[in-house]
Amino acid sequence: LQDPGLTADCVPEAGETDAVPEAGDTDVAPEAGETDAVPEAGDTGVVPQRLAISILQAHGLKHMNNFTGDKPYATCEVKHLDPTAETTLVETQPVTEGDTLNPFWGETHVVEQFREGDTLEFTVYDKGLMDSKMEGKAVLPSDMFFPQSFSGMIAISGLPHALLHVIVRPLGPSMASGEPAADADAEIGRASCRERV
Repeated sequence: LQDPGLTADCVPEAGETDAVPEAGDTDVAPEAGETDAVPEAGDTGVVPQRLAISILQAHGLKHMNNFTGDKPYATCEVKHLDPTAETTLVETQPVTEGDTLNPFWGETHVVEQFREGDTLEFTVYDKGLMDSKMEGKAVLPSDMFFPQSFSGMIAISGLPHALLHVIVRPLGPSMASGEPAADADAEIGRASCRERV
């Protein structure tokens, strides 16, 4: 009786046998003309993703510029696992009025080329006349916001009791990956299908 899943292409010819490696024999030499496929540097097979990063507000900053006044701003850099990847960085506008020790930015930026495993590094600076002084950093690992979203406060290192309020939302495959951007309704439909499975 023949297995219905087998096709004629799967049946060995007379005299052929399936080669089974001996115990400990794990290295098989390629035949003439064959090469081992080696992934290119940075090619992990992971589809690049788009992220919406909202940098809302910081709490508990300290005075850095006594003479010119504080002008805090924040950056978010995607810290790629791939060392050959281009730097991905977004930056808020400096807050120049109001409570500059608890500045509100309320800005959302979209970044491309995020890959699972990359982290987000937020840095808060105070802009001076000549240069900017770093207030502190906050790191958000990818398992905190991918594939689910993140909304909350993260501690700013270097400043006791200082927090940064951010929202990070995955938006689907990156436009640069060659796939069309999914519209919101289609993405909601796919998400509800995944939940039912």
